[in-house]
Amino acid sequence: MPVESTYLTLLEFSILVTTAESLSLILAKYKYPSIVGELLTGIALSPYALGGVLNALFHVNLFSINNYVIFLSEFSVILLLFASGLEHGLSSLRKGGLLGLMAAIAGALVPYIIVYWYVSSIGIGQGAASFIALSTAPTSLAVVANIIERERLHSLPSTGVLIAAASMDDVVALMLLSSLYASPNADSMMGFTLRIIKILILWVIFLAVSIIVIPRLLNRINEYLMVYASLIVLFGLVVSMVSLGFSAVIASFIAGVAVAESKEASRVRASIDALLAIFGSIFFITIGLQMDFRIITNATVIIQSLIVSALAIAAKMMGVYPFAYVKLRNPIGALTASLGMVPRGEMGLVIASIGLSSGILDLSDYGLILIMVLATTIIGSLLYRRSTEFGF
Repeated sequence: MPVESTYLTLLEFSILVTTAESLSLILAKYKYPSIVGELLTGIALSPYALGGVLNALFHVNLFSINNYVIFLSEFSVILLLFASGLEHGLSSLRKGGLLGLMAAIAGALVPYIIVYWYVSSIGIGQGAASFIALSTAPTSLAVVANIIERERLHSLPSTGVLIAAASMDDVVALMLLSSLYASPNADSMMGFTLRIIKILILWVIFLAVSIIVIPRLLNRINEYLMVYASLIVLFGLVVSMVSLGFSAVIASFIAGVAVAESKEASRVRASIDALLAIFGSIFFITIGLQMDFRIITNATVIIQSLIVSALAIAAKMMGVYPFAYVKLRNPIGALTASLGMVPRGEMGLVIASIGLSSGILDLSDYGLILIMVLATTIIGSLLYRRSTEFGF
């Protein structure tokens, strides 16, 4: 009697998460971020690699990419962005000030422009080039925060600038994502600019209304119902904004920022952290699962991805360093903040996933982004950690 796919998916989920956590624990000894272990687990156990071999060996379709896995992945990324908004709220935006905002904007736009120019020059189409370039724009706040927490770097002068800029450049990337998600093949710069302005206005309206209304409503609710009410806010806002053409990740981030301003935000944060402990890694694992291992071994894809990685690292530092220097008045501190902005991660993978599912990116483009994320995350985290040894 064949086993139902729902039960196979539950077993697959359990194996994948346990393997990813085990590998992350091993890599943690060598000070690699957990996202690396999660991505490598997905790549190794994908149906295109070892997972396919195990499926054939045991005559069961255990390691697969089905609707249940995709659902868990989408639930995971919504939780991740909601948690990001909850963790920082409006405080990071306030602390960064104008220079933090400028560092975030330049740190997102400079990589986007330079990488877009390169990938367009090698014959990649406009839509795919836009998504590849955008995947290099946002810093991984999850990776940065993890390093700061584990290494106890909160007191360093560069940490405040880094956290503020990393929080805000996600916002810049999210707005660009909305424009590309709505119409990736813009036929004119004017049309693209007008869409960005429209998206920015709508984003600000949603953010302002959410921050004003949602905390007041939640503060009137019994504290024991706070977590459940917050989930209604989260998914209600996701449905509302997606219906207007925004992506779910933007809605999740705004919901988190709004709930963070309520009195019982800490209670919600604890519950979301518990959910993330179980489901948080499945998005990154699924990203790896969808990667055809044969594409990574393609010499052309590897060479192009390494060039894009080098451009992404250099361009991010070019964008951030001048504003970090003006803010800190210290060249080493500015360099430390710039290096801390190098790791890409969840947002880059979100963009890659959206591009792939919408048909704008093919598997080669997807593989290029995945290698870029791995390279910048590993190189950036190691260089950033080394730079903090100078005490800045």
